[in-house]
Formats: sequence, structure tokens, C-alpha cells
Amino acid sequence: MIEKLKILHINDLHSHFEAFPKIKRFFTEKSESVSQVIKLDIGDNVDKSHPMTEVSSGQSNVALMNELGVDFATIGNNEGIGLSKAELNRLYEKAEFKVILGNLTDANGRPDWASPYEIVTTAAGTKLAFLAYTFPYYWTYEPNGWNVAEPLACLQRDLLLPEVQSADFRILLSHLGIRLDEKIARTMPEIDLIVGAHTHHVFEEGASLKGTYLAAAGRYGEHVGEIDLTFTDHRLSDITILAHETRHLPSLAADKKWLAEYTEAGRRCLRQQKLADFPRDLSLSESADLLMTAMQTYAKSDFVLINTGLIVSPFSACFTKDSLHHSLPHQMRLIKFKLTLQEMTEICQEIFAKEALLAGQEIRGMGFRGKRFGRLMTKGFTYKNGKIVYNKEAAIENDELTLVLVDQYYFASYFEKLKEQKAEFLFPDLLREVLEKYLIRQLKR
Repeated sequence: MIEKLKILHINDLHSHFEAFPKIKRFFTEKSESVSQVIKLDIGDNVDKSHPMTEVSSGQSNVALMNELGVDFATIGNNEGIGLSKAELNRLYEKAEFKVILGNLTDANGRPDWASPYEIVTTAAGTKLAFLAYTFPYYWTYEPNGWNVAEPLACLQRDLLLPEVQSADFRILLSHLGIRLDEKIARTMPEIDLIVGAHTHHVFEEGASLKGTYLAAAGRYGEHVGEIDLTFTDHRLSDITILAHETRHLPSLAADKKWLAEYTEAGRRCLRQQKLADFPRDLSLSESADLLMTAMQTYAKSDFVLINTGLIVSPFSACFTKDSLHHSLPHQMRLIKFKLTLQEMTEICQEIFAKEALLAGQEIRGMGFRGKRFGRLMTKGFTYKNGKIVYNKEAAIENDELTLVLVDQYYFASYFEKLKEQKAEFLFPDLLREVLEKYLIRQLKR
């Protein structure tokens, strides 16, 4: 008995909806070609850099996933730590698909919106097991109220489950990145197919390693994945894996209109919420100083250091949530350090030594949604001639100093001295929320 099955998948959309109309048509057209189609989203669909995602805390993304007819999804770090715990617990309330996630729990156990695996029995009786895991950013999941477990250990555990063991074909929804996917393929032959994400890699015609097949569709909707499976007597007899570039898919005049209206709907909601009335438009330096004041207040820190590239545009006189969202589109948290004078000096030596190199560089990833790094600015201290100076005097050697930064400084490869220090990630608010709540408090005074 021969059976054909099609899997369609996307991953790491990050609220880039430019290609959504094309993807929706692609999913619809491909679903008409065979009797059974399974549609997957492999996480990081949600990103609050888009106004509609910001307004809805990601529930608008879920509505679009429903429109695609997604059957199974898992989460990425943007859902897991880019949303507060309360937002994530509400995210899938109206989902018409199932969320699979095998390595996330809290004090009460597994969240009720996720299951560790799903078994699908096709029309011809072939049993497919779907498993899913997300990348374990231990230091940020824990303060957000979650326990994220080592995914490979969880996978080994779940492969021993009787239902999973007895399946004819096992599919992994992996928001773990290409390196871990390759390790799984090399060491866990029970997995037949890995549909990957997280590192934004693309397998245009798939890949195979130690008998395990791998598929991945990049990022931002730039590709959409298609996997055709043929089973003979419930055993895989043929597979074709493709990642189609959406820029080559047909466009319609209505696509741009839909995107513009969708984006404007989000911005219109944000504009209705005023945060401040400044006497005039602020300069970049004034905007940066205000942001640092909010960061210093939130973190209860002595010192603040930021790069001006965080501020995409200076703050306007009539400052609404839309203005804020445009000026600070980043998915970043604050991170706090307790330092001696010597440690603070060494960190500043490294950071300021790289200022000229980084200033004009285009920065990507790690929550940064701006353009260039920009120049450094400080609050509470100055760094001059290799010394930390505050209160107009050189700091005393025995002082314990507290410094707050955005978490990009810790995750990035260019500031190694920071990684030697113990970091405190501040929850629950992201950078934008820190400033928003500060301005609201000021408005009430």
C-alpha cells in the first residue's frame, strides 16, 4: 500500500508579515495537491517589533497561524522569554492548532497549553509521532517563571514513551539550531525527520545525516518549506524536501495593501495611548538621557551605559505608545552587574576601546531591531583617561558599583569581560516597557 503525505512549514517569522499573503496562498494551493497535509510552525513567530504583535501580545500572530491552517507549532525564545509568563499563558487561548513542547515546565508542571508529543494516524493507518523542544536559555527562562530543561535529555526520555516508540515515523520540531539538530541526527537514529529553526538556516533541498533527514526554512518568511513523503506499507520509501524562496512566488496587488492596513491597524491602536507631552521634540542626547534615567530607576543602579543606536528616532513632543514602539523596537531586557571599581574599569576599557569600531556597524540579532550601534553614552559616571569618575571625583577602590545595560552587551561576542561577571537579568519588563512605565508614573505626578 502506497501513501503520500505533505508537510508544509515555516519558522522564525519574527512578525515579518511581508510575505504572509504569499505563504497563505502557497499553503492553500499545496493543500489541494494531496489528500493529507500537515502544517507546522517551528517557533519565533511572535516578535513585538511589529505594532500589531505589540498591541495584542502576540495573539494577532496566532490568528494568522489559524488562517494558515497550522496543525502543530512549538515555541522559540521570542515566545518563551520575549513575552511575560502571563502573556505566554494567554497566547494560545484562541489557537486552532496544538502546541507541542517537551522541555518547559513551571512550579505546577507542564503548562496546559502544550503537550510533550502528538501522535497522528493517517488515513492509511501510518502512525506519525511529533515531538518538539526549544532552545534552553536557562538564565532568562528561570527569572521569567519557567523551568527549561536540557532538550536532548528530554528527547531521549520521550523517545522511550510507548506511543512514540511504536510510531512508524518520528518527526522533531526543533527550535534548537543547526548544531544541536546535527548532533541529534548523529546520535539518535530513532528520529527520522528534523524540521529545524532558531539559527535561521536554510536547507533549500533538504539534507541527510546518518539516515535522518533535515529541513529548515530560514527566517522572516523569506522561505517556505515543503516536504513530500511517500510511505509503502507504513515505511518511508521516498522523500523530497524543498525550501521555496517566497520572493519567487507570485505577488498580487492586494498584498501590499493588506500589509499596510494590517500595520496601520496596530499603529492606530498604539497612537491612542499617550505617554508624555514634551515641550518640544527631544534631541538624540536628550532621548538617550531620558531612557537611561528610566533604566537607572527600574534597576536601582548607580550607573547606566547605552549605545545611541538603541534609539531609532529621537522622542517626539507628543509621545505615544506608537512613538515609543517606533523609537525603541527592540526585544531586549535589562541586565545588572555588581562590580568592584577594578572590574568596572576593565569592562569600560574593553567597551570604550571598541566604540569607534562599532559606531557605524550594522548590528543584527540578540533582540536588536535598530540599524547601527551608535556612540556610547553614560549616566552616573564618566569614563575618562582610563578611569571611572563619578560625583566629580575618582571612585574609591572599595566601592561596590552597580551597572545596568541592555542584555545584548552580555550575549554579543564583542564584550568578553562582561561574561566573566555574574549577571542579573531583570524581569518582567523589556526595554520599551521600562520607559513606558517610567513615563506613566511621571505623567501621574
